[in-house]
Amino acid sequence: MKKSLLLFFVACISLSGYGQQSKSITKSIPTLEEVSGIWINADTISMPPSIRNFRGQALVNRDMTSVSWFTSAPYSGGYHTGVTRINGKSPRAQLFRWYPWQALRQTSMPTYKLNTSVKMVPEKDAIMWEVTITNTTKKSQTYTIEQDLIGFISQYPQDDWPWGYPYPTLHGKTNVRSDEITNVIANIGLPVSHAKTIAAEPNNPDFDSSKVVKPVWPSDIEILKSSKYRVISSSNSRLIIGDTETGAITGFGLVDPPDNLTPHNSGGTAYWNLKLKPGEVKKIRFFMTYGSNKAYVTANLDKWLNSFKTTFADIQMLWKWRWQEMFKPNNSLFSGTFPVLETNDKAVSKVYYTGPLTALYLLNTNLPANKRVFLTGGPRWGATVTFYWDATCWSDIWALLDPVSMKEQLRGFIHIDPSKFFGQDNYTGKGVGNGYVANYWALFQLIRSYITITKDYALLDEVIDGKKVIDHLTDYSYNWKKVSIYGQPGATDDIYRLGDFGNDPWNVLECVPTYIHVIPSFNAAYVWMLRETAKFREYMGQPQIAATLNKDADEMKQRLFKLYAGNGIWHTLFPNNKKVEVRHILDNMYFGKYLSKDLSPTMRNEMVSFIEEELLTDTWMRALSLKDGAAKYSDRPDHGPLGAFDAWPSGTIDAFAQMGYTNKAFKFYKSVAPVTYEGCWSQSHELWGDNKFNRKARVRIPERGWHNRESVAGIEFSQVLLKAFIGFRPEIQGGALQPTQTFDFTGKVHHVLYGGKYYTLTYTDGKTIMTAE
Repeated sequence: MKKSLLLFFVACISLSGYGQQSKSITKSIPTLEEVSGIWINADTISMPPSIRNFRGQALVNRDMTSVSWFTSAPYSGGYHTGVTRINGKSPRAQLFRWYPWQALRQTSMPTYKLNTSVKMVPEKDAIMWEVTITNTTKKSQTYTIEQDLIGFISQYPQDDWPWGYPYPTLHGKTNVRSDEITNVIANIGLPVSHAKTIAAEPNNPDFDSSKVVKPVWPSDIEILKSSKYRVISSSNSRLIIGDTETGAITGFGLVDPPDNLTPHNSGGTAYWNLKLKPGEVKKIRFFMTYGSNKAYVTANLDKWLNSFKTTFADIQMLWKWRWQEMFKPNNSLFSGTFPVLETNDKAVSKVYYTGPLTALYLLNTNLPANKRVFLTGGPRWGATVTFYWDATCWSDIWALLDPVSMKEQLRGFIHIDPSKFFGQDNYTGKGVGNGYVANYWALFQLIRSYITITKDYALLDEVIDGKKVIDHLTDYSYNWKKVSIYGQPGATDDIYRLGDFGNDPWNVLECVPTYIHVIPSFNAAYVWMLRETAKFREYMGQPQIAATLNKDADEMKQRLFKLYAGNGIWHTLFPNNKKVEVRHILDNMYFGKYLSKDLSPTMRNEMVSFIEEELLTDTWMRALSLKDGAAKYSDRPDHGPLGAFDAWPSGTIDAFAQMGYTNKAFKFYKSVAPVTYEGCWSQSHELWGDNKFNRKARVRIPERGWHNRESVAGIEFSQVLLKAFIGFRPEIQGGALQPTQTFDFTGKVHHVLYGGKYYTLTYTDGKTIMTAE
């Protein structure tokens, strides 16, 4: 009896201690408000906020209510959802703010203040609006409020959903991102006298302005009167529209009924006549729902007309719950967890936690090919797509967060031909895109990360698409041989045994015309892949195959280093021994990440100096040096001289640390914190303002270049903290921790799921201790 009581007492103490520890860990997680965006002025922001709901996405516009680029496969919207007019004029937003659960717009006019919130209902087919008008004068005011309700939605259940997914226009379905839609959005709410034309962007040396056709675009009334749609039913509180082309049904519910509702073909216009006393506030609430039949849409209208207030408020609560849930072991969202960083350094915390924010925001739970998908980016693109390249940037974190789902997706990826497709459409399960040079390396790294994090080495023997996974990895590692042009005219020297990736820049950096043929970066990646495959073969008891792989890697490395131009710069190699100096981050980043131990101290120093002197800014970096010969032809925010793909700074930090410059890496990491003030990681951030050509450049999410507002690649910032600073770099058949340098940081990372067990990693004074939880 005494023994039982003692055991009970000890258990209580243990549980109490665990409870205290759990509270301490929870306190380390910032609130969702703390990681969300701040208020941004309209003249500062380039791309307004987006909205999502784990199945759909849209982008808000510069008026006060409309959204564009709505899609929730198989549904897709054209143009926009309709603007608000007050006393005949459509006010423009002066301030924007992004939260995961809503996008806010605000403006102040001489007689009123207008605030709007737009939200997508999580995992439901609805978008909801709340418009708040306040009389800011000292006397009563009358306001005539008009709200266009445009249900320009089609459904494409039988279509492929590529990166440029289908959407409807006045002329029917298109996949083209045209000047028409660009100009409709740019001119939303503007009077004809203020209309502006957005022309094609001259971002390559072959641009011919004489061939550009002047854009033509429809007015809002032309969109409303489109013969493609018809009003099925209309009353004072609801409007139902049918698409005659695809059968999609769209409904609008008006929670605060208007004085009048005038129907058109693709929607209608609601009118409210208000008289407000000084300081008086009026709210106008409405929502849009969509589906494949009238009964479904009608049921949604009935439901949310009676429960709008509760549903609108609960959206925020669900997002907050999921935010906390994703950091818990054995949670209900994922098969793993996002590691919890415990630190007093606010800048480090802000950069790190923007990673899980991005992962949660881009989570999709409604696509047929996979139960849970982290979409690569959007809106405007990729409503259903996973890019290999972007996914592999945060492959270790993915394996920690959701190993079960990751394994299932990897099986699907292996079935897709990487010479033809850069990713997977999660709606059809098919391959999408083109044969990116990065595909083989990206797939290899994804599979390696999964195996080394989970220790699921049995996957190597699993047969997928007719061969074992280890054989797929070997094939990926030797792809450089398949693309080598050695022996062809102009390529008879030994160095041409390296991989030649062709003459199309769109297969690599897209906008840098000189980064073609034999490029250093991915040849360096292949050297690493050969070595890593050798380790897998050694694990499987195949030392002779491993020896061949290592021999081929060493020979390849010797050839590759001949492309070093000195002073931290690398050459690309064209046929006929033509070498072109390219001052891009990609080469130094990949050599630092994958071949750091092969670089001489002089090379490492020169490479870091080049990056610091020509690429880094105070809070971000440029992907291509302004001194590069192709800089004037390569002005795209992700790969050009006035910005960088979000994974380039994080990858550079990793490279710095691996080359022995951890203090520089950590300084750069902390400096990035202000870049997160708009919200999630993006496809890229651009350098802009009067100082865009120097270190003091301002930084923002760009709209130009058809960029995604949010993208997963930047989650690497969370991953690189574990790798570069904590030293969590699991090796094949090796330990989880690798040596780190001493730098000014103290912190812990909790709930690291390694080999099926959770660990806490504690870093202090240059040493990391790994403790089982």
